[in-house]
Amino acid sequence: MKGWAVLVALSAPVTGVWMAPSLAAEPLPVEKITIAKMPPDNGHRLYLSDSAIAHVVDGKIKVIDGDTFHILGMFSNGSFGSFNTSADGHTLYNATTYFSRGDHGARTEVLEFYDSQSLLPTGEVILPTKRAQDSGVRALVAPSAKGAYLFLQNSTPASSVTVVDLASHKVIADLPTAGCFGVYPSPTEPARFSALCGDGAVVTIGFDAKGKETDRKRSGVLFDPDTDPIYIATEPDHGKNIFLSYLGNVHVIDMSGPVATQEKPWSITAGIPHGNTWRPGGMQPFAFSQATNTLYVAMHSPAVEGGHKNPATEIWRVDAIKHIVTARAKSEGAIGLEVTADANPLLFAVNSDPGNITRFNGATLANLGDSQPHILEYDGAITIK
Repeated sequence: MKGWAVLVALSAPVTGVWMAPSLAAEPLPVEKITIAKMPPDNGHRLYLSDSAIAHVVDGKIKVIDGDTFHILGMFSNGSFGSFNTSADGHTLYNATTYFSRGDHGARTEVLEFYDSQSLLPTGEVILPTKRAQDSGVRALVAPSAKGAYLFLQNSTPASSVTVVDLASHKVIADLPTAGCFGVYPSPTEPARFSALCGDGAVVTIGFDAKGKETDRKRSGVLFDPDTDPIYIATEPDHGKNIFLSYLGNVHVIDMSGPVATQEKPWSITAGIPHGNTWRPGGMQPFAFSQATNTLYVAMHSPAVEGGHKNPATEIWRVDAIKHIVTARAKSEGAIGLEVTADANPLLFAVNSDPGNITRFNGATLANLGDSQPHILEYDGAITIK
């Protein structure tokens, strides 16, 4: 039939078919499955706690190169996990919650240890099911002086602190801190920590090697919780702790001894035109460079009551010796700040929208570039070690 191709199926066997000679294939090399290690930490490695509020049981710690903003790796942060690092940066501490059926079922609280180069788990300690849950607040899990213990904040809502012996990987104490919250280790004594109290005082607690409480003392009133409360976040300041109030007052508190004491508080908005219209805000609203005695604060205006978590419209550079603002820079909604330990530090800001990180020159607040958008899914804290 014209215009049509006719296909014929041959059913008879075909003989005499020529076959090409076989070629011997070279054996493939044996593959070895390995896990790559990250490049050595140059002091600009960022640990970003992403609480993933849309699917909160699946939070992550993202490890980011602060110089390139490349994601180096990540590991699970579970449900509302709290994260911190050892003083030398070699061990990562992750206190978190898991459920046997993903988002429901039997609840397990665990303190996990990770190697900072491979990001592989190296051990764990099962915790009492009373751990305080929040979005990466470092004051909820903190190592003691000399790395002897790890302190974890509990809330049922009764407040207490779990003490983990890091040598034996065992829970040795659950010390009540009624009316007080946050855990701030003594910079000199391993078996001592402090907490902020609802009446404006600070309680300091000591214990022995078996976890038995040996000492408990309260300071006088150091801040006014009714008119000017302070953030739970803190930064080390040459053996003391810097705290910031909702109105922008700086409190430098010495928690090294059996009773907490403080220097005279001072304001970062004093002398600033219309300074009373500006206030700090965010989840991690300030950072401190001990190398340069410089405070960096996420500020927003107009100031409103209850706006203490509002994203920043500006970042202020403050001389902590002279108590004056030395530079101001526009912010794209910073909710968390962290600064490197360099002599000429870099400042990193976590922005709530578009969920990225901005790098600043710490001396001038010049903008040095942004990461890709949505590197952060929701909100969280940033840690440099």
